[in-house]
Amino acid sequence: MKTLSDELILVNKELVLQNQAKEKLAAELSVATHELAFENEEKKKRAAELIIANVELDFQNKEKGKRAAELIIANIELDFQNEEKRKRAVELIIANKELDFQNREKEKRAAELIIANIELDFQNQEKDKRATELIIANKELVFQNQEKEKRAAELIIANAELVFQNQEKEKRAAELIIANAELVFQNQEKEKRAAELIIANAELVFQNQEKEKRATELIIANEELLFQNNEKENRANELIIANKELLFQNQEKGKRAAELVIANKELDFQDEEKEKRAAELIIANVELEFQNQEKGKRAAELVIANKELDFQDEEKEKRAAELIIANVELEFQNQEKERRAQAEAKKDEFFNMVSHELKTPLTNIKAINQLLEKTSNKTDRNYTFILKAAQSITRLERLIGDLLDVTKINSGKIDLNIAEFDFTDALVQGVASVQQVTFSHQIMLENSVNVIYTGDQFRIEQVLINLLNNAIKYSPDANVIVVRARVELNEIAVYVEDFGIGIDKEDIDQLFKRFYRVGKTAMQYQGVGLGLFIAAEIIKKHKGSFSIDSEPGKGSSFCFRLPLSIG
Repeated sequence: MKTLSDELILVNKELVLQNQAKEKLAAELSVATHELAFENEEKKKRAAELIIANVELDFQNKEKGKRAAELIIANIELDFQNEEKRKRAVELIIANKELDFQNREKEKRAAELIIANIELDFQNQEKDKRATELIIANKELVFQNQEKEKRAAELIIANAELVFQNQEKEKRAAELIIANAELVFQNQEKEKRAAELIIANAELVFQNQEKEKRATELIIANEELLFQNNEKENRANELIIANKELLFQNQEKGKRAAELVIANKELDFQDEEKEKRAAELIIANVELEFQNQEKGKRAAELVIANKELDFQDEEKEKRAAELIIANVELEFQNQEKERRAQAEAKKDEFFNMVSHELKTPLTNIKAINQLLEKTSNKTDRNYTFILKAAQSITRLERLIGDLLDVTKINSGKIDLNIAEFDFTDALVQGVASVQQVTFSHQIMLENSVNVIYTGDQFRIEQVLINLLNNAIKYSPDANVIVVRARVELNEIAVYVEDFGIGIDKEDIDQLFKRFYRVGKTAMQYQGVGLGLFIAAEIIKKHKGSFSIDSEPGKGSSFCFRLPLSIG
């Protein structure tokens, strides 16, 4: 009996111990259940936060879409404005062409009117001249001696005025060169701005492509987040099933002890899965933050690009204003050119008219003087005055011829009588013509040119005579002039060398300008500064060139070169 009671007591103690162990397991299961419930609530909170984050991302995407649409509209407006500016530029160019055409028409009408007025004035002068020529012819000898001094003073004043006009022309030419350089620079700036605008547009296109890539990546990330949420819901359902299983296990305590161990292992596995999912969620959030940062960078770049476009528009407006100002300046310069051209034309017409007007009475004076020279006694004291008058008449004839040549050159009407001639003969005749009228210098000809040249012999001799007269004039203390002629590199080179006062380097480039005279010697030596201008134009007509080598105080060497063939 004691043995059964002892066994019963032991069984009861074992049952009590088992019940206590079961209660501990139940308490632990309750705690685990509470922890699972708390974790589920945390997951729900995280899911809610994730939903809110997705809503915010959708809202931001919508805002970005609006900004992209606004940017597209702004780009369309900019393109429209650029097209309008191009149209305005084309209209401005057409207007400028119309103005140029109208100005040319006005110039033609003005020139025709000037020619008509000149012809009327000339006809009236011819009528008055013919009425008074008989009376003036008897009084001209006495009157011309008195007029010589007046004409000399007037010629000095005219020379000063012509020098001033040449200086003004040079200033205008320099201003025109500067204006052309500014236009070229402005065109280059426009091309640079156009290239920069093309680059900016290419960058905008590239940025739009990057935005589209980022948008597709964001869509993929959202799909992944949705997939993860579905996985979490699946895991939550599985946890609910596990809880039900735990309740069932409590009812089946004895049988389900082994199953509880298995369930705990499954819970541990699920916790590990949850941790993995949480880590993936953290990584997804980091990726979203990175994407948001990238979007912020793209937005900042877009703002910078918009500012650059605004700056480029301002630059375009500035360039358009500068172009308008340049067009106004060009129009003013064209008006100045027209005024200068009209003044030059009037001056040439005046020189031409004066030259023709002087030619007829000068011919009469020359004839009378030659008659006096033949009939006068050479021992008479008045004979020297007659000779001086003949020299003055010759010089005046040369001046009138120079003025006529200048007007022909300016009007483009100077023609060459091209023919074959012996170049040596032209040199000999030119030297002889000057040697006959000068006794202070000996002209030495060193000729090695034995060719038949095709050109205008009279004009070539005129160039040589002009150079010889200048050499004699500007070498008063010397007595020799050297003329050298030879063939160099398929060209005839003619050198006229004197041993006179020489020319400064700064004056050499100016010598071939019309009416230019060296300031230091202008009042000391006679002349109007036309001879070298005419000589240079004649050589240019023969497709030749001029060069000068001079040293002050030692003399000068003038050289003109003519191609062996001017065809």
